[in-house]
Amino acid sequence: MNVAHARHPDRDGHSPRDEHWVGQHTLAEEHSVLLHEVRSRGRAIRTALRSGRSPDRDIAGLVDYLRYEVLDQAVTAERLLFPLVGEGLADGRIQALVRDHVRLRDLTDQLSDAAATRDREDPGALVELLDSLDEFLDRHMRTEQRVLSVTTSDGVESLRQPFRCHLWFPLTEGPEVDLDVLPRAFGHRAALERFSRLRPGERLIVGSSHDLHGLWNMLARGVPSEYGWAYLDEGPERWRAEVTRRTPE
Repeated sequence: MNVAHARHPDRDGHSPRDEHWVGQHTLAEEHSVLLHEVRSRGRAIRTALRSGRSPDRDIAGLVDYLRYEVLDQAVTAERLLFPLVGEGLADGRIQALVRDHVRLRDLTDQLSDAAATRDREDPGALVELLDSLDEFLDRHMRTEQRVLSVTTSDGVESLRQPFRCHLWFPLTEGPEVDLDVLPRAFGHRAALERFSRLRPGERLIVGSSHDLHGLWNMLARGVPSEYGWAYLDEGPERWRAEVTRRTPE
Protein backbone atom coordinates (compact mmCIF):
# COMPACT_ATOMS: atom_id res chain seq x y z
CA MET A 1 0.00 0.00 0.00
CA ASN A 2 1.61 3.24 -1.10
CA VAL A 3 0.96 6.26 1.11
CA ALA A 4 1.27 8.47 -1.97
CA HIS A 5 -2.04 7.09 -3.20
CA ALA A 6 -3.69 8.80 -0.27
CA ARG A 7 -2.68 12.25 -1.41
CA HIS A 8 -2.26 12.44 -5.16
CA PRO A 9 -4.99 11.85 -7.75
CA ASP A 10 -4.05 11.01 -11.32
CA ARG A 11 -2.78 13.85 -13.48
CA ASP A 12 -6.09 14.13 -15.30
CA GLY A 13 -7.78 14.97 -11.99
CA HIS A 14 -9.57 11.67 -11.52
CA SER A 15 -9.11 9.35 -8.56
CA PRO A 16 -6.67 6.43 -8.82
CA ARG A 17 -8.08 3.22 -10.20
CA ASP A 18 -10.17 1.45 -7.63
CA GLU A 19 -7.88 -1.58 -7.56
CA HIS A 20 -5.24 0.53 -5.81
CA TRP A 21 -7.67 0.88 -2.93
CA VAL A 22 -9.36 -2.50 -2.75
CA GLY A 23 -6.42 -4.82 -3.37
CA GLN A 24 -5.34 -7.12 -0.58
CA HIS A 25 -2.84 -5.33 1.64
CA THR A 26 -0.51 -7.08 4.03
CA LEU A 27 -0.53 -6.28 7.72
CA ALA A 28 2.94 -4.74 7.32
CA GLU A 29 1.63 -2.41 4.60
CA GLU A 30 -1.31 -1.35 6.77
CA HIS A 31 1.01 -0.74 9.72
CA SER A 32 3.29 1.33 7.49
CA VAL A 33 0.42 3.65 6.56
CA LEU A 34 -0.76 3.97 10.16
CA LEU A 35 2.70 4.68 11.54
CA HIS A 36 3.41 7.20 8.77
CA GLU A 37 0.24 9.13 9.57
CA VAL A 38 0.83 9.06 13.34
CA ARG A 39 4.37 10.35 12.90
CA SER A 40 3.26 13.06 10.50
CA ARG A 41 0.75 14.32 13.06
CA GLY A 42 3.36 14.09 15.81
CA ARG A 43 5.73 16.24 13.78
CA ALA A 44 3.00 18.86 13.41
CA ILE A 45 2.67 19.02 17.20
CA ARG A 46 6.43 19.35 17.66
CA THR A 47 6.56 22.12 15.05
CA ALA A 48 3.79 24.02 16.85
CA LEU A 49 5.65 23.75 20.15
CA ARG A 50 8.93 24.97 18.66
CA SER A 51 7.22 27.96 17.04
CA GLY A 52 5.34 28.93 20.20
CA ARG A 53 2.00 28.21 18.54
CA SER A 54 -0.73 26.36 20.43
CA PRO A 55 -0.68 22.67 19.42
CA ASP A 56 -4.29 22.06 20.48
CA ARG A 57 -5.62 21.56 16.95
CA ASP A 58 -2.69 19.30 16.04
CA ILE A 59 -3.13 17.22 19.19
CA ALA A 60 -6.84 16.84 18.41
CA GLY A 61 -5.95 15.67 14.91
CA LEU A 62 -3.59 13.02 16.27
CA VAL A 63 -6.11 11.88 18.88
CA ASP A 64 -8.82 11.53 16.22
CA TYR A 65 -6.49 9.51 14.02
CA LEU A 66 -5.54 7.21 16.88
CA ARG A 67 -9.17 6.64 17.83
CA TYR A 68 -10.73 6.26 14.40
CA GLU A 69 -7.92 4.47 12.57
CA VAL A 70 -5.24 2.97 14.83
CA LEU A 71 -7.55 1.74 17.59
CA ASP A 72 -10.08 0.59 15.00
CA GLN A 73 -7.28 -1.46 13.43
CA ALA A 74 -6.47 -2.92 16.85
CA VAL A 75 -10.06 -3.91 17.61
CA THR A 76 -10.52 -5.43 14.16
CA ALA A 77 -7.26 -7.37 14.44
CA GLU A 78 -8.44 -8.80 17.77
CA ARG A 79 -11.68 -9.91 16.14
CA LEU A 80 -10.43 -11.21 12.79
CA LEU A 81 -6.72 -12.02 13.05
CA PHE A 82 -5.93 -12.97 16.64
CA PRO A 83 -8.21 -16.07 16.68
CA LEU A 84 -6.13 -17.52 13.82
CA VAL A 85 -2.99 -17.93 15.95
CA GLY A 86 -2.33 -20.95 18.15
CA GLU A 87 -4.92 -21.07 20.92
CA GLY A 88 -6.41 -17.76 19.80
CA LEU A 89 -7.11 -15.32 22.60
CA ALA A 90 -5.83 -17.86 25.12
CA ASP A 91 -2.39 -17.81 23.49
CA GLY A 92 0.16 -15.96 25.66
CA ARG A 93 1.56 -14.08 22.65
CA ILE A 94 -1.91 -12.87 21.71
CA GLN A 95 -2.68 -11.86 25.29
CA ALA A 96 0.45 -9.69 25.27
CA LEU A 97 -0.76 -7.99 22.08
CA VAL A 98 -4.16 -7.34 23.67
CA ARG A 99 -2.43 -5.73 26.65
CA ASP A 100 -0.57 -3.53 24.18
CA HIS A 101 -3.91 -2.38 22.78
CA VAL A 102 -5.00 -1.38 26.27
CA ARG A 103 -1.76 0.59 26.59
CA LEU A 104 -2.50 2.29 23.27
CA ARG A 105 -5.88 3.42 24.59
CA ASP A 106 -4.15 4.83 27.68
CA LEU A 107 -1.65 6.78 25.56
CA THR A 108 -4.49 8.15 23.43
CA ASP A 109 -6.38 9.28 26.53
CA GLN A 110 -3.23 10.97 27.86
CA LEU A 111 -2.88 12.93 24.62
CA SER A 112 -6.54 13.89 24.76
CA ASP A 113 -6.07 15.11 28.34
CA ALA A 114 -3.06 17.15 27.22
CA ALA A 115 -5.25 19.00 24.73
CA ALA A 116 -8.06 19.49 27.25
CA THR A 117 -5.94 20.90 30.08
CA ARG A 118 -4.12 23.43 27.87
CA ASP A 119 -1.10 23.12 30.17
CA ARG A 120 1.82 24.45 28.13
CA GLU A 121 4.19 25.13 31.03
CA ASP A 122 6.03 21.86 30.41
CA PRO A 123 6.11 21.18 26.64
CA GLY A 124 8.82 18.63 27.35
CA ALA A 125 6.22 16.35 28.92
CA LEU A 126 4.19 16.41 25.71
CA VAL A 127 7.27 15.68 23.59
CA GLU A 128 8.10 12.78 25.92
CA LEU A 129 4.58 11.43 25.46
CA LEU A 130 4.96 11.63 21.68
CA ASP A 131 8.28 9.81 21.90
CA SER A 132 6.68 7.09 24.02
CA LEU A 133 3.84 6.70 21.52
CA ASP A 134 6.23 6.44 18.57
CA GLU A 135 8.48 3.86 20.24
CA PHE A 136 5.49 1.87 21.50
CA LEU A 137 3.75 1.70 18.12
CA ASP A 138 6.91 0.72 16.28
CA ARG A 139 7.64 -2.10 18.74
CA HIS A 140 4.04 -3.29 18.93
CA MET A 141 3.48 -3.37 15.18
CA ARG A 142 6.70 -5.32 14.58
CA THR A 143 5.72 -7.80 17.27
CA GLU A 144 2.21 -8.17 15.93
CA GLN A 145 3.51 -8.85 12.42
CA ARG A 146 5.93 -11.47 13.73
CA VAL A 147 3.31 -13.27 15.85
CA LEU A 148 0.66 -13.29 13.13
CA SER A 149 3.07 -14.23 10.32
CA VAL A 150 3.01 -17.89 11.43
CA THR A 151 -0.59 -17.99 10.19
CA THR A 152 -1.16 -15.08 7.81
CA SER A 153 0.39 -11.90 6.46
CA ASP A 154 -2.99 -10.44 5.49
CA GLY A 155 -4.12 -7.16 7.00
CA VAL A 156 -7.56 -6.43 8.36
CA GLU A 157 -8.71 -4.80 5.09
CA SER A 158 -8.57 -8.20 3.40
CA LEU A 159 -11.08 -9.67 5.87
CA ARG A 160 -13.21 -6.79 7.15
CA GLN A 161 -16.77 -6.47 5.88
CA PRO A 162 -17.93 -4.03 4.73
CA PHE A 163 -14.64 -2.98 3.20
CA ARG A 164 -12.96 0.22 4.34
CA CYS A 165 -9.48 1.51 3.64
CA HIS A 166 -6.98 3.39 5.83
CA LEU A 167 -6.21 5.66 2.89
CA TRP A 168 -9.65 7.25 3.13
CA PHE A 169 -8.97 9.14 6.36
CA PRO A 170 -6.26 11.56 5.12
CA LEU A 171 -8.45 12.45 2.13
CA THR A 172 -11.41 13.42 4.30
CA GLU A 173 -9.64 15.55 6.91
CA GLY A 174 -9.93 19.30 6.99
CA PRO A 175 -12.87 21.65 6.37
CA GLU A 176 -13.67 20.44 2.82
CA VAL A 177 -13.95 16.97 1.31
CA ASP A 178 -13.44 16.53 -2.43
CA LEU A 179 -15.24 13.38 -3.55
CA ASP A 180 -13.33 13.37 -6.82
CA VAL A 181 -10.08 12.26 -5.12
CA LEU A 182 -11.79 9.37 -3.34
CA PRO A 183 -12.20 5.91 -4.92
CA ARG A 184 -15.24 5.93 -7.17
CA ALA A 185 -16.79 2.81 -5.66
CA PHE A 186 -16.39 3.96 -2.06
CA GLY A 187 -16.48 7.76 -2.12
CA HIS A 188 -19.93 8.08 -0.57
CA ARG A 189 -19.11 5.64 2.22
CA ALA A 190 -15.87 7.49 3.01
CA ALA A 191 -17.77 10.80 3.10
CA LEU A 192 -20.40 9.37 5.44
CA GLU A 193 -17.65 8.19 7.78
CA ARG A 194 -16.28 11.73 7.80
CA PHE A 195 -19.73 13.14 8.59
CA SER A 196 -19.99 10.76 11.56
CA ARG A 197 -16.78 12.26 12.98
CA LEU A 198 -18.20 15.80 13.00
CA ARG A 199 -18.74 17.22 16.46
CA PRO A 200 -22.08 18.88 17.34
CA GLY A 201 -22.21 22.30 15.72
CA GLU A 202 -19.27 21.55 13.40
CA ARG A 203 -19.61 22.20 9.65
CA LEU A 204 -18.00 20.63 6.61
CA ILE A 205 -18.02 21.40 2.89
CA VAL A 206 -18.34 18.48 0.49
CA GLY A 207 -17.69 19.01 -3.23
CA SER A 208 -17.72 17.02 -6.45
CA SER A 209 -17.81 17.37 -10.21
CA HIS A 210 -20.97 15.23 -10.07
CA ASP A 211 -24.38 15.86 -8.55
CA LEU A 212 -24.40 15.27 -4.78
CA HIS A 213 -28.02 14.15 -4.68
CA GLY A 214 -27.05 10.50 -4.22
CA LEU A 215 -24.91 11.32 -1.18
CA TRP A 216 -27.69 13.39 0.34
CA ASN A 217 -30.14 10.51 -0.17
CA MET A 218 -27.80 8.14 1.68
CA LEU A 219 -27.42 10.61 4.53
CA ALA A 220 -31.15 11.28 4.71
CA ARG A 221 -31.97 7.56 4.84
CA GLY A 222 -29.69 7.18 7.83
CA VAL A 223 -30.00 9.93 10.42
CA PRO A 224 -31.55 12.94 8.62
CA SER A 225 -32.44 14.82 11.81
CA GLU A 226 -28.82 14.73 12.96
CA TYR A 227 -27.41 16.68 10.01
CA GLY A 228 -28.20 19.85 8.12
CA TRP A 229 -27.58 20.05 4.37
CA ALA A 230 -27.40 23.24 2.30
CA TYR A 231 -26.27 23.52 -1.32
CA LEU A 232 -23.65 26.16 -2.06
CA ASP A 233 -23.18 25.33 -5.76
CA GLU A 234 -25.45 23.19 -7.93
CA GLY A 235 -23.45 22.61 -11.11
CA PRO A 236 -23.16 22.25 -13.93
CA GLU A 237 -19.39 21.95 -13.45
CA ARG A 238 -19.18 21.80 -9.67
CA TRP A 239 -21.51 20.81 -6.85
CA ARG A 240 -20.80 21.88 -3.27
CA ALA A 241 -22.86 21.50 -0.10
CA GLU A 242 -22.40 22.46 3.52
CA VAL A 243 -23.07 19.65 6.01
CA THR A 244 -23.69 20.58 9.66
CA ARG A 245 -23.82 18.24 12.64
CA ARG A 246 -26.80 19.53 14.56
CA THR A 247 -26.49 20.18 18.28
CA PRO A 248 -28.87 17.94 20.29
CA GLU A 249 -31.81 19.90 21.71
